[in-house]
Amino acid sequence: MTSLCKILRFLIIYFKNLFMKFTAFILLLLTSIFLIACSANQANKKISNSELENLAKQYGGVYIFNQKFVDEIERREKERSDYMDDFFKNNKRNFKRADLEIMDQKFPQTLSNGKRYYTRWIDYERDTDKKAEVPESYTNKIKEFIGDDFLKEEPRIYPKYMYFDGKEMRIIKIYLSYTHIETKYGLFGDEGRGVSFTKESFGTKSGDNIFYLTNNKFIKANKDK
Repeated sequence: MTSLCKILRFLIIYFKNLFMKFTAFILLLLTSIFLIACSANQANKKISNSELENLAKQYGGVYIFNQKFVDEIERREKERSDYMDDFFKNNKRNFKRADLEIMDQKFPQTLSNGKRYYTRWIDYERDTDKKAEVPESYTNKIKEFIGDDFLKEEPRIYPKYMYFDGKEMRIIKIYLSYTHIETKYGLFGDEGRGVSFTKESFGTKSGDNIFYLTNNKFIKANKDK
């Protein structure tokens, strides 16, 4: 009986030590995977987060190609907004398509050159049946302004105000920002995707700058004015 107890005690200690070693091995393996993933993520990055923030602070924001048209659009959009505010104050019903047609007749979204302007790319694509892609001539102007910093991390360029001249999109105002990937490390997954040790999410970095195209060059607006 004493011998049996000794054997059981030995087996308990043996398997306990074996379990601890196995647990330590698993932890070491997971740590190694995390470190490798972190290193790979950093290696794949063209620039660091601090450099990206600096680019966004320096170049992110609004680029205006035609201030005259910007003024026209913002004045007209305020008139349309005020019209809708008055409508809802005086009517206890929804704003219907017929009401929209009346507003469009009173305050048409038309520039002084006779062209219909757009403040949303989705409306532009719907009406023109063309992709809302910024023409190369406009992106080249921004590339010239940003210079070599454009190659460090290519920014996202979105058309904000635009019109169609019958052939292509004409840009009035553009918004520029930088997309970055945030990587979280841990144990993630579900039945569909399986298990992974990283989880990525996309974010946007930009600045509050305003640049005006003056004499074929972009000039940064003075915020103090």
